[in-house]
Amino acid sequence: MNIRKSLSLLLLSLLFYCVSSVADQAQRVSKKEATLALQLLQNEHIQVLKKYCESCGNTTPENLVIETSKIQDAHYKGLWEVVVNGQAIDLAYYYLPINGRWKNLARTVDIYLDDVPKYLDQISLQEKVENDRGWYINEKQNVILTKEVNTRPIIALLGRGSYQKLSIFFQTKQAQGCADGQSEQPESTPMYVNQELVRFAVICKGELVVFYADTEPSNDFVLAQFLAQPSVTLKAYSGGEDLIFSTKNFNELYEKATGKTN
Repeated sequence: MNIRKSLSLLLLSLLFYCVSSVADQAQRVSKKEATLALQLLQNEHIQVLKKYCESCGNTTPENLVIETSKIQDAHYKGLWEVVVNGQAIDLAYYYLPINGRWKNLARTVDIYLDDVPKYLDQISLQEKVENDRGWYINEKQNVILTKEVNTRPIIALLGRGSYQKLSIFFQTKQAQGCADGQSEQPESTPMYVNQELVRFAVICKGELVVFYADTEPSNDFVLAQFLAQPSVTLKAYSGGEDLIFSTKNFNELYEKATGKTN
């Protein structure tokens, strides 16, 4: 019991130190700096930020999906704060996607800090992030994995699709929606899955875009890749960025979904 109390006190002390040190960096800034940061988030339609505080002992960035953003008076020496999802954030420890790289938010609005990385694109850090990705079950009991592509998260879901088989559905949001506007009728498009060409169906409804293997053999192939390979790479037939999904934890959760384990 004493050991537990000691651990709790140690963790609380570390947490207090981390929060205190973070708050001293760039949580309270000038109104001009706060306004510029907010304009970047809203005008560029930034949907995801990465939080990384090396001085707090973080080894991998944490994702923050933006639902609301604003600025507010900090009521301290005329300074202001940037508020995301109802919580004031420290610009020193958040990164936003710019030209394919994750750049420090404080540095982006010309707040110079010499003790935080300017970019989150070091090879070692990227490897740690990749290794930590994995499938899990969220509160709604969906088997889910999230992959970030520049400013928009792409979510992979394991669910029951056509042919009464388990299928993997990929979904994302686009500010402008699909090219032809709102369309709930699936359209076929080819995509590469681990360098094999597979026919996918794409459904667009408003900002939500969902795509999945269009035939039973294609569905079986995609599932087999997630079950047998360490990662699955998707790429549009017309080219563009690779979407690399880890298969960490997938087999275990797939077996639970099919009732093969207790």
